[in-house]
Amino acid sequence: MSLDRRHLLCAAALWPFAAQAEPEAGAMRAIGQKTGKKLLVLDFEMIDTSNEPTDQRADHARRLEIARDAIVHGLAARETYVVIDRAPIKNDIDAVMKQTYLRTCNGCEFDLAQKAGADLVLLGVVNKVSLLILSMSVSIFRVENREMIYHQGFDFRGDSDRSYEKTGAYIAERLSRAPAT
Repeated sequence: MSLDRRHLLCAAALWPFAAQAEPEAGAMRAIGQKTGKKLLVLDFEMIDTSNEPTDQRADHARRLEIARDAIVHGLAARETYVVIDRAPIKNDIDAVMKQTYLRTCNGCEFDLAQKAGADLVLLGVVNKVSLLILSMSVSIFRVENREMIYHQGFDFRGDSDRSYEKTGAYIAERLSRAPAT
């Protein structure tokens, strides 16, 4: 196969970047700073103002779990945090969620995190404007002083399992690069 002059010039121009690409690709696989902090990731919640005519509560509940689990698995795999198992306090979480939202429970998230032995607690909320326009916000708080140390919103498109999973995985990757401590 022969290269014409244009392809040769392009290859020569990109050569310095190609030489750096391999180490960065390796770094991406091993991405993640280890903080040693214990993180509790609570259930995600939804604010749906889309006014769609069909009841999607079951689908949304499943998708919120998908997003939460993608974040949990991504952070645990990168060892960014010691992710606390929610199972021992699941009944406590369910009891709160039967009465109110975690985001408005007057500090119950800190009580739950303390009971689980966490240093940090992560809350997530999805705001669904329409079938295509959604955003996921993630907040991390220090349990000892209830200080918010991280808050970021992430816009995404499409109310589907895949879009929630991809957004959760992206958030985990982003947090692993610059973890909140």
